[in-house]
Amino acid sequence: MAFKDVLSLCGRVGLIVTAFAFVAGIIAGPLLEKVWSSRFTITEQSADTAAPPPRAPSQGQPG
Repeated sequence: MAFKDVLSLCGRVGLIVTAFAFVAGIIAGPLLEKVWSSRFTITEQSADTAAPPPRAPSQGQPG
């Protein structure tokens, strides 16, 4: 095979892989979003539970 033919073949394979990845991303995106969002829940912090106070910055840090 000539260099031109090899380059053409690599370009075609690259385009096919890119197109496959693009379509797979479009299909898998919504499916993965449903799977990932179902595992995480957001809970509100009750008024009884107080957040810890913020830490004061230490004065002796080298800077």
